[in-house]
Amino acid sequence: MGGILQFRHTAIAIAATATLGISTLTGTAYANHHSAASPTVTTSVLSRGARSGALPQSGLPASSVKKQSSAPGSADKFWTSERVRRALANPVAPEGPRTPPMSRPLKQSALPDVALSANAVPPKRSLASAPGEARTSAAQAQEATRSLRAPEPKKWPWAATGILFFETAAGRYGHCTASVITHSNKSSLWTAAHCLYDWAKKRWYKNFAFAPGFAKTAPYGYWDVKRVIVPSVYISKGDFRYSDMGGMVLQPRKGRSIQNTVGAYGYEFRSNSPENDNVASLGYPADGYHRPDSFYSGGAYMRYCYGNTVDASNGNPLDQRLEMDCEMGHGASGGPMVKNLTHGARIVGVNSHRNGDSHGNWTDNHLYSSEHGAYAVSVYKSL
Repeated sequence: MGGILQFRHTAIAIAATATLGISTLTGTAYANHHSAASPTVTTSVLSRGARSGALPQSGLPASSVKKQSSAPGSADKFWTSERVRRALANPVAPEGPRTPPMSRPLKQSALPDVALSANAVPPKRSLASAPGEARTSAAQAQEATRSLRAPEPKKWPWAATGILFFETAAGRYGHCTASVITHSNKSSLWTAAHCLYDWAKKRWYKNFAFAPGFAKTAPYGYWDVKRVIVPSVYISKGDFRYSDMGGMVLQPRKGRSIQNTVGAYGYEFRSNSPENDNVASLGYPADGYHRPDSFYSGGAYMRYCYGNTVDASNGNPLDQRLEMDCEMGHGASGGPMVKNLTHGARIVGVNSHRNGDSHGNWTDNHLYSSEHGAYAVSVYKSL
């Protein structure tokens, strides 16, 4: 199939009890290129997934850090047009079993209650490479459960999202999505854990490069990565119900920080808070639910959905995943769920997984993020 990265399917089934948060848009019906869904529903991540065990802070769960050894400018040299083409056109297929366990809901006492937030930071206007604010399209202000192309990906706030390229331990290339998150180091990204670490192979990905505002080309170049961070429980258990989020720290490029160049989204990490209004999910999908792969141009363009996030398991206080209606698939992994995108953008989650059956077919239009509570705060404090 045409996705950049394949789904991983869990070994145990979960009931399809997630509530429908926002209504499906009416319009043209697209032929479903997947086979009929089986009644058994599992959860599958949107793409595959050192110094480990960083000390937890104030009762927070531990995070694991992997340093990258590339010198400044390595990404520009490594990511030739041919490698980029292969990463976009030749999806990384699963190698061996891809069955991380779907965790049982944790007791509330197992994780501390947290609340951490910060405002967005627009790019420095003094930099010639930083364009002014992008317009707000009329469509972006309306509910959109079937993704639209980002109107101005090279401008703030869209340009703070970009493609994350990487190489697997087997030498294959793939991509996810990542976004710049505000931090005192002015060099941090936010994405999904399975975009940084291959749980089944127990290996970190390598040769990362971030291309903000990517639209077939990289208008701001390819940015080198200094280190990557994921929750330690993701490494040990592949747990994407709670811990599928990750952070990265970039090297400066030509003396400039990524935050000054393209700006950075704020964030709002809170325990037990899956419901948010005015949320945009951004990503670089190569396929999607009930749309042909050809619609997505091989993942070369940023797309977005827009609506609200809701409690993915309404009535179960131990499952606080975020759910929104959006059809984006492979390649959109790690893209931000960001509220108030054009007027005070704050990350509240990341694109993590969809519902699928045992044959690898998506079964609905729901897109999920792990709860951004204690694990997210731990990763952020390790940046």
